[in-house]
Amino acid sequence: MHMRKPRPFVLMSAVGLAAAAFVLAACGSSSSGGGAGASGGSAQPTGPITVAAFNFGESKILANMYADVLKKAGFDASVKPLGAREIVEPALEKGSANGGVDVVPEYLATFTEFLNTKENGTNAPPKATPDVNATLAAAKDLAGKVGITVLTPSTAADENAFATTKDFATKNNLTTLSDLANYKGPLILGGPPECPKRPFCEPGLQQTYGIHFTGFTSLDAGGPLTKKALTQGKIQVGLVFSSDGGIDALGLKVLQDDKHLQNPDVIVATVNSKSVSDKLTAALNSVAAALTTDDLIALNKKVDIDGGDPAQVAQEWLASKGLA
Repeated sequence: MHMRKPRPFVLMSAVGLAAAAFVLAACGSSSSGGGAGASGGSAQPTGPITVAAFNFGESKILANMYADVLKKAGFDASVKPLGAREIVEPALEKGSANGGVDVVPEYLATFTEFLNTKENGTNAPPKATPDVNATLAAAKDLAGKVGITVLTPSTAADENAFATTKDFATKNNLTTLSDLANYKGPLILGGPPECPKRPFCEPGLQQTYGIHFTGFTSLDAGGPLTKKALTQGKIQVGLVFSSDGGIDALGLKVLQDDKHLQNPDVIVATVNSKSVSDKLTAALNSVAAALTTDDLIALNKKVDIDGGDPAQVAQEWLASKGLA
């Protein structure tokens, strides 16, 4: 199913922002991701670096951030838009020296499960969990086996989330998904067709939070159909993406996943291990340290809503953080 970001719907996604906030302290600034070529020595090659972008605005912004800080660090860096993860991840394994790419801005839980199912089969027990550090450890182990190094995650996250209108939330005193369990009126959930069968969508909301839905409307995954249905009152709850720049402008409110139903899709740089060096790691980790979810929302608004150029938006953000 097509989604704004290239990840399988609700296989993994949101963790509360507070849970993600400790990642930088817990993981430190080490770049070692395990596996061949992950030693990170500064004597490693520092030739041309190609940064891949998935085919949506947020990824293009992140890829340009990475390329710009690498250029400042002295690398000959460029951005290469590709497409779905099924194309991007094999290209990262190859590296640009073999016709692939060297760096990809990824989403931690999604990337972990992509590698997990690729290695262990589609029915493999999940490696991603609501614990950011455990998921990061799993990602490093899986990535290291295919020559990819996972760097320090950011606290910034783009995750599947559930929203109502601000008016509905205010009228019914809703801040968290737990609050929604106490709502007794008509409650229609909107989302992609597979939502009623996916454990992190309708079944998970029912089992984890005890939410009783009176109906389901098949729409899209965080796209215009779902947001329109919310604003028109045709549904009361809809699947959205937490970093969507249009949520606030449309008068919507994301309800906090206070029981951590979803898994952490924090932003993380992934690097072909043959391209890893201390200088490259430091440059990319500087972006991770500065980027927040609020930043991501504002940046996405500038591109997706206001029509800004991802490269220019990225450059302006880096300048504002002293990283340009």
